[in-house]
Amino acid sequence: MFLKQTHLFPSGGEKNYRIPSLVVTKSGTVLAFCNNRVGTLKDYADEIELVCAIKRSGEDWSDVRLLAKNDGWACNIGSAVYDPNADKTILFFRRTPVSRNEFGNYTEAELAEMAKRREEAIATAAREGVVAGNRQLVSDDDGAHFTEEAHVLSPATQVHADGKAYPVDGFTHGSAHGICLTHGAHAGRLLCPARTKIGEYNDWEGIRACVYNNAIYSDDHGKTWQASGCVQLGTAEGTLIERADGSVLYNSRAYFNDGKRYLAVSRDGGATYGEFSTDEFLLEEKRMGCNASFLRVSLEDITDRSLLPKGAEGVTVFCNPRAETRMRMTACVSFDAGATYREARVFFEGPSAYSSLDYDKKSGHFFLLYERGEENTTRHPYAKGVCVAEFDLEWLLAQ
Repeated sequence: MFLKQTHLFPSGGEKNYRIPSLVVTKSGTVLAFCNNRVGTLKDYADEIELVCAIKRSGEDWSDVRLLAKNDGWACNIGSAVYDPNADKTILFFRRTPVSRNEFGNYTEAELAEMAKRREEAIATAAREGVVAGNRQLVSDDDGAHFTEEAHVLSPATQVHADGKAYPVDGFTHGSAHGICLTHGAHAGRLLCPARTKIGEYNDWEGIRACVYNNAIYSDDHGKTWQASGCVQLGTAEGTLIERADGSVLYNSRAYFNDGKRYLAVSRDGGATYGEFSTDEFLLEEKRMGCNASFLRVSLEDITDRSLLPKGAEGVTVFCNPRAETRMRMTACVSFDAGATYREARVFFEGPSAYSSLDYDKKSGHFFLLYERGEENTTRHPYAKGVCVAEFDLEWLLAQ
């Protein structure tokens, strides 16, 4: 039985770590990514760095390493995805020179000034070889080196609540890591949860009428990407698994103040979604929801199947703050690919928020990278930075 927690990205001073994403490669290397919001925890920080730490098989975690930084610019993290067929890790991010508060209620004059500053900054950066917009960092050597590439994405079409069809893209910010499909005609496809919007909003009422979760997928190892159709209107930030029959189960944060997780199913490799429902067991922060982690490990990848109950088709793990507020980082487990759950383990009783979960087939260990707040308070669910919990199936399932 094994559990070890490490304060991997400790916040303090100018360092404010948020938005974790973690993947494990087939060699057992664990790559942990997040943002450093320089000098502030606010979402619309003026300067945001992209950083990582790496744990190679049999070694301790590396020091924090800087991946992307531009003075006065925000390099907002997307999510990571590992392609086992190409042995390649891809990390999405968006580079922007002027941060905007999505609930800023700016005047037309302020928006015009921001647009002017943005255009001037982009032009200056272009002369220096810096490209703004959606980008991706790619490593084919387990994170030893990363190369920045264009993020080529083709839009999908979504019929909105007004009955009109709109083009939609997708950005993976705040969503869980992507997966590689293994079943049927779409085996080898990279599929990443994402979010998109139609229209503009300035408040929590408006956001429900504009935002959707969707996905982006690639059939050429990440060279080009296609946006998928959307799941329920009012969702934003999601996570997904592939089930044994090849279908994809999408689990979403939503903005309905009802404490529920929203579900959708794809039967075409993540290109379109339907069968919309809610989960009646999983709990969600009631005010505005929270990012979560979702992972299915098939039977063939479990080293000790005697730990599982009779009839288990594998083990599916869902992690989030299991409370009406961002408290109590908890794992719930399912042995039928998310049809039913039981609460398994609590990693931290205090304030906590976003998380990212993956599994190392070589060691049989899980890795949960999660935002953690201050002990013995109900404040600041990410004020202390980002921690990683390494644990095995025996610890997870122990009663």
